[in-house]
Amino acid sequence: MTGRRLTRRTRLLAILVAACIAGAIGANVAIRDTAPRERTAATEAPVRPPSPTTWPDYPSFPTSCWTRPFGEGLMRSAPSFAVTPEAGRAPAELVRDLLARLSDRRYIERIEIGPPPPVALRHVQGYFAGERPPANALWAYIAAPVATAALSDKPTPQQLRDQMLAQWEAELVAGALRDDFCDAGGAPLVGWTIGRGGIGISDRTQALGQRFPNLNSAVFRARVAAVGRRYGFTLVELRLLRPRQLAPLLVVETNRDRKEFVADVPAIVELLNPATHAAHHTAVTFEGLSFEARDSVGPFVRTVTARRGVVMGGQWSWNRCVYPYAHSQPGGAPPCP
Repeated sequence: MTGRRLTRRTRLLAILVAACIAGAIGANVAIRDTAPRERTAATEAPVRPPSPTTWPDYPSFPTSCWTRPFGEGLMRSAPSFAVTPEAGRAPAELVRDLLARLSDRRYIERIEIGPPPPVALRHVQGYFAGERPPANALWAYIAAPVATAALSDKPTPQQLRDQMLAQWEAELVAGALRDDFCDAGGAPLVGWTIGRGGIGISDRTQALGQRFPNLNSAVFRARVAAVGRRYGFTLVELRLLRPRQLAPLLVVETNRDRKEFVADVPAIVELLNPATHAAHHTAVTFEGLSFEARDSVGPFVRTVTARRGVVMGGQWSWNRCVYPYAHSQPGGAPPCP
């Protein structure tokens, strides 16, 4: 099976739809759940990233940025800039730096760098679209066992949460490593294995060297507070992950009706991660975002997105008929009311 198919399988586990800086902040913010949902400038007019029509042309990249010639077009979520290789940075140093700045080591146990697996080199057409990678090509073996662990027929909410977050963080790490090796100017990272078998390949359709506009941490916390006032939630946890740039992980709490809150999740996420749509691309503020809401009973909705090295999104809900985004139903499932 090709690397692309295996990657899709991993994403479907989370229901597919489309360093060091402040660690776990876990502090409650003084925002009343029952605050009126007034319209405010902070929520209605967020600072959006520059339009894709203003981005510079996609640059050429050196051999340290090898990609397989798979698919058509180019998926970009931020402008890309040419690489100035950082000579002398060894693979072990790149890995060490990434793990140090990531700010969450619950799911990524370790990362080992080595040659591509023999099966990939034996099946160049299937894995690399017929173009053999350079002789010095490297592969990342990302130890994130929770991401691909086999679950029982009735997994617990905590197991589902851990697996979804582990998959998301592993994708963020893989995309960051791909760009880190590209920048280093040495041997290219042509693919990676996540956990027990989730495989990804450095694809030409996935833009290299993207620079996301981000918000600084103080501005982002203020944004969370403003959106919380509008939509009736308080902050439970905020982790500002840094695979390369910021990828916020938020957990909030609300006492609103679950179905009504889930219907507002797309608007909430749009305010937390402002986007600009133009020229067949969507510019976003962050390279990744995880948003989870819970109430007095427990978690009831979760969404994740990643935009570097892969464009993916996932969602989970306590109720298979109540999701924030369009989704398909499992085969044989009864129709939703």
